[in-house]
Amino acid sequence: MSRTGALLPLSREHHTSLVMARAARKAADDNDNSAVCLAAVARMEAHWHALMAAHFEQEEQLIRLAAEALDPEFVARILTEHDELRMLACGPCDLEPAVRLRRFADRVVAHVRYEERVFFPQLQSHPCIAQVTASNPTSSGS
Repeated sequence: MSRTGALLPLSREHHTSLVMARAARKAADDNDNSAVCLAAVARMEAHWHALMAAHFEQEEQLIRLAAEALDPEFVARILTEHDELRMLACGPCDLEPAVRLRRFADRVVAHVRYEERVFFPQLQSHPCIAQVTASNPTSSGS
């Protein structure tokens, strides 16, 4: 299904996060070199601040806008995954860097797959989502 409205740029941003996940996985697999892992953690944190924080906020605004039409279990899953990814990407995390990177990579891939295949089609079916502009997800563009 083609993306429209505010979902179009969000869908495109998923690619960037998948690239970050692949780099995180590669660094974690090279865990003999802790400097590589620490540099990858720094890039992951920078990616969070540069893209993912605003991306999650936009998705969560769209969820609030269309909440009455969305499956509550789908919403709960998305919000739970957002919380976990937030913690892995920028929160206090007691995991070893390689474990943290691997978990982040696995969660991003699964999260993006779920959003693109299951959640975004349901969200896009809401009548006003296609009208919402990417720059202002709280307005209906009218």
